[in-house]
Amino acid sequence: MRFAASETLSLGLELELQLVSASTGQLSPSGSALWEALQAHPSGRHFALEATQATIELNASVHQAAEPLRQEVHALVTQAQAAAGTLGLALRGGGTHLAQFWNERVLSPTDRAQVLDQRFGFLPKRFSTYGMHVHVGMPDAESAVRVANVLQAHTPLLIALSAASPFLQHGDSGFAACRPLEPLVYPHGGPLPPLRDWAHFCALVRELCDTGIAESLKDIYWDVRPKPEFGTVEVRVFDTPLSVDRAVDLAAWTRALAGLALNGQLPLPQPRCHVTEAKVSRFLACRDGLQARLFDPVRGDWVNARAWALALSDQMARQLPTPMDRPTLDRLAAAWRAGDGAQEDHARMRALWRSVAPEGRLPDGSPPDAVALAAYSATLCDRLLGDA
Repeated sequence: MRFAASETLSLGLELELQLVSASTGQLSPSGSALWEALQAHPSGRHFALEATQATIELNASVHQAAEPLRQEVHALVTQAQAAAGTLGLALRGGGTHLAQFWNERVLSPTDRAQVLDQRFGFLPKRFSTYGMHVHVGMPDAESAVRVANVLQAHTPLLIALSAASPFLQHGDSGFAACRPLEPLVYPHGGPLPPLRDWAHFCALVRELCDTGIAESLKDIYWDVRPKPEFGTVEVRVFDTPLSVDRAVDLAAWTRALAGLALNGQLPLPQPRCHVTEAKVSRFLACRDGLQARLFDPVRGDWVNARAWALALSDQMARQLPTPMDRPTLDRLAAAWRAGDGAQEDHARMRALWRSVAPEGRLPDGSPPDAVALAAYSATLCDRLLGDA
């Protein structure tokens, strides 16, 4: 595989957004109709269908700073919301939908969706959740491997920072983020294996393709993966945040983290160890969000997730791997310092449901109250372009 040329620490963002009925708040299998409507605009190329029809994916341009990315994503979401409104639809964030069942999902009429259906059966419908992918430009293949290793070691923290999937199948999962558990059922999903170098990465990809379980790197669902055709490292563990601003802030923070790794300022122990700690840490991040106690592989110790995020933010402020994003990074760190668990997306979703639902709780296994679901979903749709 050839690693394409890319501007070092350039930034890209993909957002998978929930497509719902504006009147009921239920997921709507209308992705094709919305995509067709968006193709009438010059920016239609920024939108794509996913494997199932209750999703529309937004693909931003490549940027060198967070604020131009924010402006573009705001404009694209505004356009998509307007197109959706003409179809009686609405868009919202969050990693899962409260009333989401895999057997109710409708596959998209794309060749890729049909291949996934034949290869994996019900799994693509089950994995029809909503995530954010961040791309960071790398100067060369070996740098991409080195940075990917470091970012993979930090994925429990990234999961905790973006946790926004507490509900699933008419129930409260008890987790801050249940969505990141879904790729673990795939034989080629979950944590990126520790990579020695670019040749090792290429050999692993060939090995998976030789089994017939994947045809290309696009079919390998690692948490973090080099993307040679883009010249980037892609981070895939985030839940889709409730707001566009939170999405861009987290993308900028991830880019700064990659900058520290690229500059050799986040050294991992050699030989790599702490396999059990990494697995447990990922689980605790899904369960507890920023309240979790996670394993910092650089320090080799267990730390509070919020304290870990703030320590890395302080390091970013001192070493300035991405000075163009300093205001965004400072604002995000200030919010973490001032905030509490109630400001996390998963906590906001639970609090919102309690405020609209009869008796403030979800029924056990039965459909949620229709009026409450509509009100809950409408508020989340409004939040997409609201404050982070």
